[in-house]
Amino acid sequence: MKMIGFKSTLLNATLAITAALPLAAAGMFTSAGSAQAATLSGSIGLVGTSVIPSGLGNPANTSIQFTDVKVTNNTSGDFLDFSPTLSGTGITINTLNLTKITDIPTTTLATYSTGNYTPFIDFGSRSLDGTTAFLTFDLDNSVLTRNTFSDGGIGYGVNEITGKFNFNGQTIATGLISGSLSGTSSGYELTLTAKAVSVPEPTTMLGLGLVGAGMVMSMSRRRKSFVQ
Repeated sequence: MKMIGFKSTLLNATLAITAALPLAAAGMFTSAGSAQAATLSGSIGLVGTSVIPSGLGNPANTSIQFTDVKVTNNTSGDFLDFSPTLSGTGITINTLNLTKITDIPTTTLATYSTGNYTPFIDFGSRSLDGTTAFLTFDLDNSVLTRNTFSDGGIGYGVNEITGKFNFNGQTIATGLISGSLSGTSSGYELTLTAKAVSVPEPTTMLGLGLVGAGMVMSMSRRRKSFVQ
């Protein structure tokens, strides 16, 4: 009976430590961050000047440089809640270096790969829901269609380019870019649409700890009944 009691005590201690880990982690998360994780939904329009290298044909490698950024008045949803207001000040868009995938037969069109960009758009330090952090948009490897016109003009179709919005070190939304770019030194118009993703909150970790503690208590009662 003493051997059974010793094993029961050792197992109780082990399970208690295991159950305490999620509780301790929950405490750290709760004290380190806000009680509610930020989410992002809505859309924001960006316009400005783009520079595209001139030349006939569709080269193997080319680029698109974004020299300035302004925010249009069709911004909606959570994008309106940031502080400072998203007005274009402090926003930068990195140059896209494109690699040709293939020419489209019997046309002047060609498709280009963007590669992954982390970040592609840097919105700077912003505050949302009581948290101040850097907001960025990371671009997934996507495809652009380029058209070279007879007069030397160049245009790009931007359709369903995807990426992720990151804030305070977490992905808070997936993103979709649509728009157009034209000319060798002309304008661009981009619309970014955000769809919120679920972010685990500290209460989730606390719940795991409570469940683990409850299991230990239940198993402890059963073993005591057995020993008696």
